[in-house]
Amino acid sequence: MRKGLKIAFLVVLALCGFIVGRLIYINVENGETYSKAVLSQRAYQSRSLASKRGAILDRNGIILARSEKRYNVIIDPRQILDKDYYIEPSIEAMVTYLGYDENEIRTLIYDNPDSSYIVYEKDADYSRISEYKRYQSSKSKVTGVWFEEEYARIYPYSTLASHVLGFVNADGSGSYGLEQYYNDELSGIPGLSYTYFDNDLKQQKTVEDAVDGYELVTTIDYNVERIVEEKVKDFLDTTGAKNIGVIVMDPNDASVLAMASNREYDLNNPRDLEACYPSSEVMFMTEDEKLEKRYRMWKNYCISDTYEPGSTFKTITVASALDESAISTEDTFYCAGYSEVGGWRIGCNNKYGHGKLSLTQSLMKSCNCALMEIAAKLGKDSFYKYQTKFGFGAKTGIDLPGESSGILIPLRNLNETELATSSFGTTFNVTMIQIAAAYASIINGGTYYQPHVVREIRRSDKTVVSNYNDMGVRQSISEGTASFIRNSLYMTVESGTATPAKVEGYLIGGKTGTAQKRPREEKRFVVSFAGFAPVTDPQVLIYIVIDEVADPELSSSSSPATKLCASIMKEILPYLGIYPDGEIDYHVDLNMIADIENENYDPFEDEKNPFVLPEGLDVENE
Repeated sequence: MRKGLKIAFLVVLALCGFIVGRLIYINVENGETYSKAVLSQRAYQSRSLASKRGAILDRNGIILARSEKRYNVIIDPRQILDKDYYIEPSIEAMVTYLGYDENEIRTLIYDNPDSSYIVYEKDADYSRISEYKRYQSSKSKVTGVWFEEEYARIYPYSTLASHVLGFVNADGSGSYGLEQYYNDELSGIPGLSYTYFDNDLKQQKTVEDAVDGYELVTTIDYNVERIVEEKVKDFLDTTGAKNIGVIVMDPNDASVLAMASNREYDLNNPRDLEACYPSSEVMFMTEDEKLEKRYRMWKNYCISDTYEPGSTFKTITVASALDESAISTEDTFYCAGYSEVGGWRIGCNNKYGHGKLSLTQSLMKSCNCALMEIAAKLGKDSFYKYQTKFGFGAKTGIDLPGESSGILIPLRNLNETELATSSFGTTFNVTMIQIAAAYASIINGGTYYQPHVVREIRRSDKTVVSNYNDMGVRQSISEGTASFIRNSLYMTVESGTATPAKVEGYLIGGKTGTAQKRPREEKRFVVSFAGFAPVTDPQVLIYIVIDEVADPELSSSSSPATKLCASIMKEILPYLGIYPDGEIDYHVDLNMIADIENENYDPFEDEKNPFVLPEGLDVENE
């Protein structure tokens, strides 16, 4: 028996020695690894620290979007219950300094003993938080409450430039407009705060500070944008249309001063449909209908929708043919009211014919027949080359999301008839920003600039990170061609189809457009006008498109667009420091412009005698 006990004792002793030795070995070889593993499981808490989203400013420093700090009250029941002597002082502090109900707080704590993160109050008043923090700093037994900082996006002017700015979602990401396009630059980098136990089981806290987002300084001018939006709203209220878009641009660098698209919506409450639809209508919408309406409300018509440009494209056809030397400024053309092309009889907007026309008169009277002859001389290869040179058929690259490319007839399909109808802006689709950029290129002397809405990106300390002052892409036409076009478009406003665009004392140039939508038999129209001032030194370009004017008597007339342009010009030109010149006839060099042969020419003749489309033929009614 004794011998057996000794053997058992020695065996147990040997096993204990082995275990101790093994533990010593493990501790030496892997102790640090296991220690980290254990400590990682005992980490106390971590939380993300919100970065401040960068502000968006207009060109003059007016804040269009900013972020304001908000505080959420976080309650940590597990920490409060960790020591008995924490409970009552902590509850008392919350009741006294934060104004909470004692029974409600007590119930919350005891019902959630294992929770360390309960958002009890959002957007708490800062004065209460300050009082609580001052008291807590002097009381070691008051614990279990901390304040989470976050930022709320604020738009001081509510609806202003809503389609340009876009908005921020609940998760902090941008939707639509600049908020989406520059989301990464605006967002910044979140920080991190976390606590853990060290090797001595002492609680340690580490904070990695958040990095604030960059600011955007835009090319938008607050006052120009405000004026344009007021004019658009007034037009929709008094006349009405399915869609309307207005772009105001500096033609010398294609920077956008204003961009309005239908009715603006409230950026501080972007899902509220009543900003654009009557409450009585919203009340009976299904959820799917509301979603569809919101997408339509948020969409920027100026960059997203495509349409046939109509006669505004005639300017581009003439500029292309002149620059390619396919025609000269001295050429004349004859209009009998129609042209036979590819087996089709394609009519002019004046079915009685314009007779003999100079090149300038071809634009002034918006003659389809003259343009078809010009396009034939230019040829399909060169016509297509200049279409792409002026940026059609591709995105302009404007710094806004949702831009469309438009649709061109492929070169292989640009046959005789398609070339003829394309010459006056039908059978292919464009966007508003494409036309605006192309016109800017023509009137500034021939440099095509990439249109843009942001001028510079900078840090909160105003250090510039990126600037977009030089966005020139290519030379589209020569200065000589540009000069002729400017003078011809001046005559179009003075004595042609665009006389309603006149502004007393100013040199205004421009071109009208009226395109008949498909299906042609429904007689629905898109009317437009591209105007600029002053002709001798263009500083402002305005492009207006109105889709289906509600007044049936005006639906096929470009006059609503020309009058709206004049109304906007009257207000923004003086604001921009462009003042009337008084008598202005002497300012324009008319040597390049042939004498007008028809002294009794009525600029509204085309609207009195509309061309009736042959069945199935794609042409425009100017």
